[in-house]
Amino acid sequence: MVMLKLLVLKFLLVTLHVPFVYIHAAVTEWSGGLYVSPTMAGSRPGGLIAGAWAAMMSLGQEGYLENTKEIMEVSKRIQKGIKEIPELFIIGRPDMTIVAVGSNVVDIFEVNDIMSSKGWHLNALQRPNSIHICLTLQHVPVVEDFLRDLRESVQTVKKNPGPISGGLAPIYGAAGRMPDRVMVQELLVNFMDGSC
Repeated sequence: MVMLKLLVLKFLLVTLHVPFVYIHAAVTEWSGGLYVSPTMAGSRPGGLIAGAWAAMMSLGQEGYLENTKEIMEVSKRIQKGIKEIPELFIIGRPDMTIVAVGSNVVDIFEVNDIMSSKGWHLNALQRPNSIHICLTLQHVPVVEDFLRDLRESVQTVKKNPGPISGGLAPIYGAAGRMPDRVMVQELLVNFMDGSC
């Protein structure tokens, strides 16, 4: 027990003297977009894993399969709706519940900013510039609302190109054009420090 206390104390002393910038995890070359986290654990804390396990135990196999069927139907409906928006295209062939969208007509990051202002939380991607939605059971009753807001957002950007105040489109746009990826990593860490 004494040895464990000494190890914990040593860990605390070492980590307290490490500059904060070295604790961040920042990734600039991931096709999933620019990623920065204040910890090495990233976005997968143990609480989420325990919550997922508890949900599975509560639903059982039949409940899980029924929910999966509903989510997959929403995925197909979202894909069909996106194909009906001529300014957009689907990236790849989404077989499951993550649908990525790009555009050669409008700035997709500006579309994302407007969608955010409407309450939708999409993820910005890069190489190619795109956004994606990870569909869950929460999307089942709001699929038509999502598609309507997406159509409206595309038209707004098409009629009024240029970033909206407070949006992240300028960050993604600039970061995608910077050849010095170390500079992008520093930008991410500074952004994280300023927002935490």
